[in-house]
Amino acid sequence: AESRLGLLGLMLIARSGEALTTESSVKALEATKEAIDKNRLILAALADTESEVAVVHSAFYETAMTYRKAVGPPEAYYREAIQYVAYTSLSDLSEEDRYSLATDLSLAALTGEGVFNFGEVVAAPALQCLEGTDLHYLVELLAAGSRGDVIGFQRVADANAAAIQLQPSLVSRAAAVKEKITLLALVNMVFERPSLERTLSFEDISDRVGVPIDQVEWVIMRALSLNLIKGTMDQVDQTVDVTWVMPRVLDNKQMSELATRFGEWAVKVSKTRDYMLEHTGALLNQ
Repeated sequence: AESRLGLLGLMLIARSGEALTTESSVKALEATKEAIDKNRLILAALADTESEVAVVHSAFYETAMTYRKAVGPPEAYYREAIQYVAYTSLSDLSEEDRYSLATDLSLAALTGEGVFNFGEVVAAPALQCLEGTDLHYLVELLAAGSRGDVIGFQRVADANAAAIQLQPSLVSRAAAVKEKITLLALVNMVFERPSLERTLSFEDISDRVGVPIDQVEWVIMRALSLNLIKGTMDQVDQTVDVTWVMPRVLDNKQMSELATRFGEWAVKVSKTRDYMLEHTGALLNQ
């Protein structure tokens, strides 16, 4: 009930066009935040598998994401919205609400600080309503970013430059978005390599992520600091040995590539086992 009341207050502010800095708006926002913080603890104690409880989750996250849409930042909105999508049947939303949710979720993923799991957004059914619309380029940007495709991302951005200029968040955070795509290119480069071949040269990284070789060290350090990868860098030999890469949602192509890699690994294990069985006796008799 508190979540619904908080949501109602936020909707009334939005419809009235009242500035968020007025005394009444500030009080409404503060009351909503208090309700969100209080109920989040209660929500965490509930099992989320029952349909009745899912309705409670949906109401809570709808209020939380609406609050974050009003006050920001985009990464906070993204966290609440992706949860709302998980607990909400999109068929219950109007076409206008689905369109608005898909747009806001896409923009928050692209511009939100620390949001790198683009595959999670691309896989969300909510984005399907953008197909065939003027904003479908947002889905294409997310898909290219999820693959770490720097050239493809730039191609989509160039083809939709005029439309992008109409999105203040993309314009104001253009540098941050570019950095994010560069880092995702490095993450995907690591993922595409077999686990035993993850010593990368600065030259190869430069070619893959699209930055001059003298900026590669900064890219690696940035990825390490954000825990996108783990490993050690050799500045003398100009290489980085990656031991871990962040987990994330994969698309169908990436899943297929992973399955192929598992198959190759299984063949190697089988050959090793056969060799050991064949030579165990000879090794023990030496």
